[in-house]
Amino acid sequence: LSDSGFLFDVTTGHTYTLNKTATFILKNLIEGNAPEEVARATTQRYVVSPEIAMRDIERFIARLVSLGLMKKGGQV
Repeated sequence: LSDSGFLFDVTTGHTYTLNKTATFILKNLIEGNAPEEVARATTQRYVVSPEIAMRDIERFIARLVSLGLMKKGGQV
């Protein structure tokens, strides 16, 4: 994952472009932060309620899992 949000899947060769928020979230997950911690950090950085942040992070994680970019349980 680059600072600009470029994500490359070395297994499939697929590339993805993430927006700033998704890049922030994924970097935090890669660093080993739990989704709840990432939601807290997201609310401090962006204007979003804790509930919305958590919902969006859970959906983002589910999408990463469906693409094979993350294992169930949050392991990147």
